[in-house]
Amino acid sequence: MARVRLFANLRELAGSSSVDVEADTVGAVMEALENRFGPEFSQQLKTARIWKNGDEGSPDDPVGDEDELAVIPPVSGGSIGYRTGRMANFESFVLAGLMLALIVAGSIGTEILVPVWVGVVAWWAVDLAKTSASSDFRMDYQPILASILVSMAAANTLGLPGMGVGVAVSVVLVMGWAVVRPSARDLTSLAGTALAALTASLAVASVLLARSMVEGGDRQVAGLLIVITVGVLVGRLVQYSRSFLIDPNFSGPVMMVAASVAVAYLSGFELLTWFFIGIFLACATIAGSGIGLAFRNGTLRLTGPALGSLSALDGPMLAVAAFTPMLRILG
Repeated sequence: MARVRLFANLRELAGSSSVDVEADTVGAVMEALENRFGPEFSQQLKTARIWKNGDEGSPDDPVGDEDELAVIPPVSGGSIGYRTGRMANFESFVLAGLMLALIVAGSIGTEILVPVWVGVVAWWAVDLAKTSASSDFRMDYQPILASILVSMAAANTLGLPGMGVGVAVSVVLVMGWAVVRPSARDLTSLAGTALAALTASLAVASVLLARSMVEGGDRQVAGLLIVITVGVLVGRLVQYSRSFLIDPNFSGPVMMVAASVAVAYLSGFELLTWFFIGIFLACATIAGSGIGLAFRNGTLRLTGPALGSLSALDGPMLAVAAFTPMLRILG
């Protein structure tokens, strides 16, 4: 008996996001699904990719009670599913370009960094919300984008208390959106949208406040962006290399710790402080990636590949959100 999670049109055809199938192999599970849900489902299944416990599966792979299969059509919820080949390379270039743009903007000045960073956070929020449409954690991006704008304004005008104002307003906006949009009133939608809005608003405020409230803020933020960039790109590179020796979900966070120490040494920061910051960023990245995986794929697992073009930013967004408070505490 194996648990099978279905996405996009396969989910609609089956009438359920998950089913239990009694079979011994992945191929036998697929055959059972075809027999259960009919010819249209069978036709759509031919172009889908099969993943077993987060790794790409083959028809001969054995399955048991503890195994979970994910059946992903080529396009899911408006976003590309698990990526390989040219799409994987394209998304890696997009991520690299985004991170490079942030580093360059940070070196030029606040007037450039602010719109670039807000744009990246907004793009990530929309990608997360749209991808969640194919899972059990549906969310709306409109109150998240509104939360980002309010948080940016509050941080610029109120300073550190603006983070608290941004958090409060984010909750109000999400609840208010549920009042005018009945489909957003279910508990999973409220919880997902609220958490995404809080993360996005805090991520925006954290970067803005770090530049103005922490000694050497410009260099501190530049160091943060470098550490995040190293973690994101190393994690994505290992993921697409399909290495069985290195875990892609932990390689990026581990490199963040190493990059934090290197940044501190080269920039003259307090080594011990940035070592602990690196550990915290790594832990927050792992936690954020797990949360993002749940929202995007509808499965409560700590690790595994996630749907969406900017899924690699799920963990770093949570890490950035807590950067300024941690810097203030440790520094």
